[in-house]
Amino acid sequence: MEKEHPLLNKDSSHYSMVDGVEAIERMEQMYSIEELMIWAKMTAMKYRLRIGKKDDVSKEAKKIKTYEDYYEYLKSKKHESSDS
Repeated sequence: MEKEHPLLNKDSSHYSMVDGVEAIERMEQMYSIEELMIWAKMTAMKYRLRIGKKDDVSKEAKKIKTYEDYYEYLKSKKHESSDS
């Protein structure tokens, strides 16, 4: 069973590119899984380091979880592709 993509948000048109592809989908076409995993890990850390300094703590915590979930999503994708 495939996991749900944690960063896709079809309800937010501001993430959609001109051709209807979301920014994260375009990034996934451009970068390797390993590069995206590093980006997800670094982005989660960015939110951890600034928690409570910009947005509400619960909003920042949700962002941390989202990027950590995306890291795990990519890790499972990487594992699936190595099993093929």
